[in-house]
Amino acid sequence: MNSFSIWIVPSGDVKKKLEGVILDLSQKYNSPVFEPHMTLLGDISVDEKSVLEKAKILTSKIKPFTVELGEISFSTTYFQSVFVRIKSNAELMNANLAAKEIFGVDNNVFMPHISLLYGDYDMELREKVAKEIKLPSNLSFNVDKLVIIPSFPEPKDWKHLAKLPL
Repeated sequence: MNSFSIWIVPSGDVKKKLEGVILDLSQKYNSPVFEPHMTLLGDISVDEKSVLEKAKILTSKIKPFTVELGEISFSTTYFQSVFVRIKSNAELMNANLAAKEIFGVDNNVFMPHISLLYGDYDMELREKVAKEIKLPSNLSFNVDKLVIIPSFPEPKDWKHLAKLPL
């Protein structure tokens, strides 16, 4: 059985700005380059046919909505070394709850964010990087599709299996 993730991928200027930050940080800190994304639900253990069928059900239950980027922060984990928080709103939280229900996942804590740097760095460096990143205030983007990604360990192997409109 495979493992998949459901992503929300920013679009337009927001995606370009975040791609630029990720690329700059990857070059400065020798870290992986990856597509900016927010994981709506991750590491779902199902086969490809099931993930696509259930994701189509999920998209039928979600209407397009807007999310706003928040503060830059950091954590202790590799995949959340430095990230930008996504401000919670009812539509986003309901989308996560619907995904959990449809895929039968209930032990998953949802902390909406878009990672900017992956890696095992000391906390002082993570804090320094987070403080140095400057993004315009009030950045937001429309969520009008979900992206299905096979979960592989290496970001270079993350390819879109499907893009499903809401």
